[in-house]
Amino acid sequence: MRQDDREALEEMERQHQIGELVRRTRRALSANRFSQAEALAAEANALAPNTTTVEELLGDVAMAQKRYEDARKHFERALEIEPINADAEAKIGEAAIRIRESTDAVGRMEQAVENPEDHKPFSKQPISAAFYSAIPGLGHLYCGDYYKGLAIAGVAMLLLAWILSTLLTYQGATMIAGATNPRLDPDAARDVVAGYGPLMWTLIVLAILAYLTIWAYSIYDAWRTCQRLVEEHDCLGINL
Repeated sequence: MRQDDREALEEMERQHQIGELVRRTRRALSANRFSQAEALAAEANALAPNTTTVEELLGDVAMAQKRYEDARKHFERALEIEPINADAEAKIGEAAIRIRESTDAVGRMEQAVENPEDHKPFSKQPISAAFYSAIPGLGHLYCGDYYKGLAIAGVAMLLLAWILSTLLTYQGATMIAGATNPRLDPDAARDVVAGYGPLMWTLIVLAILAYLTIWAYSIYDAWRTCQRLVEEHDCLGINL
């Protein structure tokens, strides 16, 4: 076998091994087997050091283990190797958010230790946050996430107002179009009804789907936010 062919075959085998290690690492992460994932990622790093795929994988493992500073360094390294890596760029932002949250949590812990009389027990429940989110945004306000709560509530209210006003306008025009009362204007009402063509109904359906999506997201995210706060305070060993 020629030297070039042998090298090409060895490279194919190496790439296959790396791909298998990446797959097994992600499967271990999904099963919360973090020690196994860390060992597999280390094997991948030994086979392909300083590659964007492995650096991003190492960052994912570090994120799962809540080693956010290490994770950010790996994602930044992946972005240096491949500057157009959009996934790595997004993950850098996520790691930065987690680092800031951890810093804020430590600050709250220090304040609680120094001034315990200034803090009240954290009594909010994730199930209550989800229940309040039947009205989009209210669950986030319940958790104290005011900016997100107001944003969700504002968008949801605008969508719902447009949907209701559009449907009520159509219903009212339909009723007037078939009326015999001379004081009404059935011709104008028929023009309004005629304006509700396929495009308008498509927009209405899309608006309804968007509202339902925001509604479902609001319930889930409010529950997740409240659960995170509960776990954070339990982990710190303080009551806020």
